[in-house]
Amino acid sequence: MPEASARVTLDDGKLLERFRKHGVPPGYEDPPDDILAVILRGADGSGHLGWMTDEETYCFASTRAGGASTTRCGRLPDRHAPHIAAGPNLQGYAMDENYNYYTALVLDGQGHFAFTSPSESFGPVHQAKVVFPSGRTASLLVYEVRTVSLDAAAEICDEGRTHCFQAIATMGDPDSP
Repeated sequence: MPEASARVTLDDGKLLERFRKHGVPPGYEDPPDDILAVILRGADGSGHLGWMTDEETYCFASTRAGGASTTRCGRLPDRHAPHIAAGPNLQGYAMDENYNYYTALVLDGQGHFAFTSPSESFGPVHQAKVVFPSGRTASLLVYEVRTVSLDAAAEICDEGRTHCFQAIATMGDPDSP
């Protein structure tokens, strides 16, 4: 279940409509609204959603007002702890700038996640937390990378630096935790 602030509300109708129009990848089931976590709500019905159907399967969906939409699902790799970064989720253009939205999943992360140093190369880290019946949590993160020349060492951490990871690491990276 998503934490209270990330639960779907009546105001998310346009976001859900766009998401449901594009559906989920083959082999995955459409999620019920009660497990969807709204990571970012755009004023125009755009936004980012995330969910985990169980403690091993995750999905991220991005919808844009112009009609672009993408959903990516996967299973956690055998070796995962405590973080999985899942690479660019949506590519496009905004105000003549390239942008890529990256997604990350942090198991048992605590508090607010943020970049450790400011830069014009990336936007804020948006997040939602889901809680499983076992009590285990997962933080679902979406953050914007505005340039392809982002320093590979750019780091995201939670409060207290308990969980840190490189912002542009992907699941396939051998050095990804």
